[in-house]
Amino acid sequence: MPEHSKNPFKIGDKVQFCPNERAQGWSWFGPGTIQPNDIGVIARIEREDYIYIENDLGGFHWQCFRATD
Repeated sequence: MPEHSKNPFKIGDKVQFCPNERAQGWSWFGPGTIQPNDIGVIARIEREDYIYIENDLGGFHWQCFRATD
């Protein structure tokens, strides 16, 4: 996906966290944090691009998420 693409998600969308290798390399996925493949409903979006699901988990760029049913 091009870097300049706009965030297609909105609060209330159901998404799955699918971090790329870069995101996995600089992140810590310990207890109480979002985990790869977690599914949740978007509760907050910061600076138009950074997604948080329920329980304030996330803070990753929208390109690390994909829509799910």
